[in-house]
Amino acid sequence: MDLIHELGELALATRLKRLSERLSSDVSKIYKESDVDFEAKWFLILSLLEKEKVMAITAIADSLQLSHPAIIQFVQELTQKNLIKTVADKKDGRKRMVSLTATGKKTLAQIAPILTSIKAENKKWIDGASANILSILTELEQALDQQSMYQRIKLDILQQKP
Repeated sequence: MDLIHELGELALATRLKRLSERLSSDVSKIYKESDVDFEAKWFLILSLLEKEKVMAITAIADSLQLSHPAIIQFVQELTQKNLIKTVADKKDGRKRMVSLTATGKKTLAQIAPILTSIKAENKKWIDGASANILSILTELEQALDQQSMYQRIKLDILQQKP
């Protein structure tokens, strides 16, 4: 018995997280077996910094729509691995500016062939399904942008009150 499947809609977030963890774990194994000291969870930040060059931590959080504490944790991990560096903003010393190090750029180049394979296999996997999960996720995200789950549940609960 798989309780998560049995619970259906009640376990949606858990099911999405479980799927995400499975994918990340598999990709991290590939990096390890390829002798690359890299975690799948770091990819988004490094990719963003490769594109934008230098960004404030808050801008990274906003851009990726992840929490500020999550980005702080990733930045600490990536700094320890010497993949990124942080410096105080010249205009506002409280603000930390983040950029790739030479090691970070080298690592991105090193994983490029792996990323090509990941993209191709993800495409095959998605195309083999009965519906395109990327399109569905976009629709669901847009619906939550219009009205958060908190707002939906609160409204439902208020309508049930006598």
